[in-house]
Amino acid sequence: MRSKVKKIGTVIVSFLIVAVLVTAVITQLMIAPSGNERYFSGAAERYCSNLISAGFPRDYAVALTELHLLHPTWDFTPLLITEQNPTYTWSYVIEQETSDGELNVIYSTQKYAAYHHPTNKELYDSGYYQASVETVEYFMDPRNFLNELDIFQFYTLSGSEKATLEQVQAVLAGTFMEEGVLENGVSYAEYFMTLGKEFDINPIFLAAKVRQEQGTRGTSPIISGVCGTKLVDFYVNQTEKTDSGSEIRPPKAGTVSEADLLAYNGYYNHFNIGATGTGVFQIYQNAMKRAKTGTAAMAEEWGDGGAWNTRWKALYGGAYFLKKNYIERYQSTVYLQKFDVDGRASSNFSHQYMTSVFGAMGEARSLYQSLATVDALDAPASFLIPVYAGMPETECKDPSNGSCSVTAQATTKFDYQSELTAPQRQSASNEPLYLTVEAYPNATIKLGGVVTHTNRVEGLEYAWNGGAWQTASDSKNLNVSLFVDAPESSSHILVIRGKSCYDTTGSSPQTVSSYFLFAVIYVQVTPPPNVKLSFEVGNTLTERTLYAGNETTLPPCDAPDFAGWYGSDGSFLPAGSTIKPEADLSFSAIFLDWKIADGAAISTRGNSPTLRFSLFLRKNEYLLLSEGAWISLGATVVTESGRKELDTVSTKTLMSSSGKEWVRADAETPMLSSLELEHTYSAEFYAILHYTDGTQKKLSSPLSPTRTAKQVAAAALADSTAGYSEEEAAFLQSVIK
Repeated sequence: MRSKVKKIGTVIVSFLIVAVLVTAVITQLMIAPSGNERYFSGAAERYCSNLISAGFPRDYAVALTELHLLHPTWDFTPLLITEQNPTYTWSYVIEQETSDGELNVIYSTQKYAAYHHPTNKELYDSGYYQASVETVEYFMDPRNFLNELDIFQFYTLSGSEKATLEQVQAVLAGTFMEEGVLENGVSYAEYFMTLGKEFDINPIFLAAKVRQEQGTRGTSPIISGVCGTKLVDFYVNQTEKTDSGSEIRPPKAGTVSEADLLAYNGYYNHFNIGATGTGVFQIYQNAMKRAKTGTAAMAEEWGDGGAWNTRWKALYGGAYFLKKNYIERYQSTVYLQKFDVDGRASSNFSHQYMTSVFGAMGEARSLYQSLATVDALDAPASFLIPVYAGMPETECKDPSNGSCSVTAQATTKFDYQSELTAPQRQSASNEPLYLTVEAYPNATIKLGGVVTHTNRVEGLEYAWNGGAWQTASDSKNLNVSLFVDAPESSSHILVIRGKSCYDTTGSSPQTVSSYFLFAVIYVQVTPPPNVKLSFEVGNTLTERTLYAGNETTLPPCDAPDFAGWYGSDGSFLPAGSTIKPEADLSFSAIFLDWKIADGAAISTRGNSPTLRFSLFLRKNEYLLLSEGAWISLGATVVTESGRKELDTVSTKTLMSSSGKEWVRADAETPMLSSLELEHTYSAEFYAILHYTDGTQKKLSSPLSPTRTAKQVAAAALADSTAGYSEEEAAFLQSVIK
């Protein structure tokens, strides 16, 4: 929300390998502004405009649009404070909220010193100072908290239909309520669901509220049932401080009846209603007085004046109290319960649920964590966000400048770095990347990049047009191609988000899922150009025309010596292969033109002969296939006793015959013993074709004529033109004998 909403030049990502479009890409990248410019387009731009039309200022609308991109099921409604009552301008509201020292207080410890009132040093409620005007402004300015976590201050608490029992159970996990059963025989989670339906209050909020008030262990005397005994102990012993150091301030000895204090036993107050005062003794006593007063509307049904004398009655009474005293009084968010500013209420500013100036922030974070624990942040949610006339031009600053982790904006607790390498190189710090790409129908968008986060990146997800989230990566690295299943002349939004661990303590990551925007990509689907395919078989040429990126198959060929289609893009593919051409392509049919030699040659290894068989392959086709590593040769020798694979096949001789150039492939038998000289041998050559799509095909040559070693030696000696040496002639004679 701090960046200007500005459109930048469209980056064209072309799926055609042609010089004109490549030049266009380079030009657009060169004229685009450096760094990252955040802007909205298409549906995002319309959403932002609608927020502004509804009454949100532009800086609100920008932040909320980004949250909507992150969580498309979230919706936002402005609460126009000054329109309800023209007197309620920003300055007037701040004046009212700071007129009473007890209205907004903060811990008196040094950790919160930046928030203390500069002159009022009176201690309130056993350990609190009045908050400064700047502090109240910081916590009341909604613009400070329009992030995934802190926005839950504005979460609408009315309505129960969206919550599930599983979500409520998750809120209670790890607390004293997780396994607890109430006096009416139902679990805490089940009873929160019942109360939610009866009072039309979100049961998740009710569960989170009690968790916030009582902590996870639930050890407060206020919900123990024996708070009266604790008060007597404080009173009799005149205890000055609790184990945690809070001042107790018990009444002076002889001023209170112990019996009256013990009468508070048997009462409960889970929502801490009325639990205020100076000193722990007074806080506990006031909470028990309120529990004894109970819920008057239930006096006839419950007896005892409707007192909260069981845990379930305390929960019922607390929900009833919230409904009647807050939600029905236009305080349906924790922000409005803390800052009573909705002009539709009968009175304002004094009817505030808590005095802690950051109480709404604390409850919002508890509610957020409850949802994040069960990975329910994508559930539908509604937020009611105040807007005041006369607000400062920029957000009111945090008096501690983010140094106090408890009260600082959630976004100050982490850093993240985003970098895209495809479809465009772009990077940013602590903000999402924005870009526009053009694509053709049925094409793919290549996404590459990396993102790092203070709290560890658990994975990356993507969604088209606010639809379901799908896994893009289970790590911080992005490397995926997404299919553009959309018609031409349409516009779409592709959102990439990161999933990290929410830091609940300010010091170490926890296993609670949180999300952040990585990239927002506006995809413009443009009509693809035509591409032409040509197929050459000998002197025959055929052509096809289709859209770039559309799928087609290569023609079949039944010829037994057909090797495959060689493409002008350097590919080598079998017939029937599926391709998606993005540019003009031509294919030539390659045939493995070969012939087997009629005879055999004889040679020696030491004192034993071997037979060598030869195959002749057309030079051009063979060299084309071998240079692309698309062919490997092998041979099998066939004997009277069976077939045996030969170890090696070598190609080394170029020959010309009948106006054609040939490559000779040789395969040699193992050494032959004297007993094998009259055995017949022949050879069968084969070629393994290795295609660029990863498939293979085997072609076999005809079987060579059979030969024996003696036949070959005799034929060699009969050749008067051979000119053998005496040693060679002697060797041939030894084979014939």
